[in-house]
Amino acid sequence: MLATLSALHLLLLTQAAPVVPFPPVGPDGGDEAAQPAPPQQENPPLPRKESAPRPTAALPAAPETPAEPAEPAPARPAEQLPAPRTIPTPPTQLSLLSAEPLGGGSAMLAQAGWSQLSFLYAQGITPQDDLGGFVDLDWSTTELHLGVFYRHPFRAVGPFAMAGRFELAWYKDFGGTWFHDSNHEDRGLEANPGVSLSQRTRSGIVSIIGEVPLTLTLRADRGILFRPRVSLAYEAPLYDGYTLGARVGIGYRGGAGDAPISGSRAELTFLVVGGYRVF
Repeated sequence: MLATLSALHLLLLTQAAPVVPFPPVGPDGGDEAAQPAPPQQENPPLPRKESAPRPTAALPAAPETPAEPAEPAPARPAEQLPAPRTIPTPPTQLSLLSAEPLGGGSAMLAQAGWSQLSFLYAQGITPQDDLGGFVDLDWSTTELHLGVFYRHPFRAVGPFAMAGRFELAWYKDFGGTWFHDSNHEDRGLEANPGVSLSQRTRSGIVSIIGEVPLTLTLRADRGILFRPRVSLAYEAPLYDGYTLGARVGIGYRGGAGDAPISGSRAELTFLVVGGYRVF
């Protein structure tokens, strides 16, 4: 009975299971169903259009490593070094009539005309002080002055530089009478304080000089000469340290005692002036 039930159960299972056929065998002995067919695409894709590469932002450059300082070249012997080149510069105009000091330099001044011949040399003994000597001859009165000159600048007055001047001289009158009958021979001492105002222009230096010479004569009963005067001068650079200009002035002469030509009268001067910068 048990055997009969087992046979029936096996028969039912055989009828219920689907029948799976074996795959066909290919010519090479392989399974034809196992080799898939190449895929076929209905609409092949269009070729892609290559685009230009996008610009990329520049990366910051890496910091440079500082170069090590080069070793200095060995110095050449002093005797083999070439002499340094110097560029010559024109000398600055100097004037002995203006209010500007010589600044340690030196200069000469010559004057000639009506009625004076003179020569002046001065040296800057400090940047502000000038000291020199002069000789002056008035050929119309035959009066000679031989002395020393000093100049020192003061505070400027408006656009003008200002300086004090002082002259101390030995006075000698040779007594010439071709212009003045009352003249006679005499000698003495003269002190001449004064002041200069000056201003530079594009073409030269303009100066105003005021002086108050006071002369003490020593002949016979002695006498005094008082001769205040003012003059205007202009000096322009000529070449290589030389200057050329003119000076005009007006003054008054009065005296007392036995001084020569002591009568009151006006004095006019017109002079050609030439200067030279010594160094």
